[in-house]
Amino acid sequence: MSKVNISDSEFAVATMLAIARRSAARGHNVEDRQVGKQNAFEIELDGMLAEIAFAKQFNYYPDLTVGPRSGGEDFKLRDGKTVDIKATRHLNGRLLATQKKQFAPCDLYVLAIIETMRTVNLVGYISCAKLFREENLIDLGHGTGYGVTQHRLHEF
Repeated sequence: MSKVNISDSEFAVATMLAIARRSAARGHNVEDRQVGKQNAFEIELDGMLAEIAFAKQFNYYPDLTVGPRSGGEDFKLRDGKTVDIKATRHLNGRLLATQKKQFAPCDLYVLAIIETMRTVNLVGYISCAKLFREENLIDLGHGTGYGVTQHRLHEF
């Protein structure tokens, strides 16, 4: 596990981008695939904090663009592999992906736990080949998707 501290400036950037991205998506009729009961802005903010933490930890530049987007990669690594960051506030949370993700998968999926607004724990990662398996299909009350527990993730 890699704990990453988020500075005040990084938190401000994450907040501004979360607001702008949420507005851009709604303004361009991007389908909202939210399945949890959290506040929509909170979900967007968590995603931005997780992306900033990953970028900071592994020396990548985060995507600071605001235009409408729907799914896809969060990072392209130096070796060309694509990464999708999944964020949760549940300390024992699983890495979750919708079934649609398997049709245009990223190479790697990363689980980030938002412990506080200033601390993000990068728990680990899994390949798309290991994530999108029948034994990983679960339904947590919001429809069937893929999910793996933290102990099944590779550590950084």
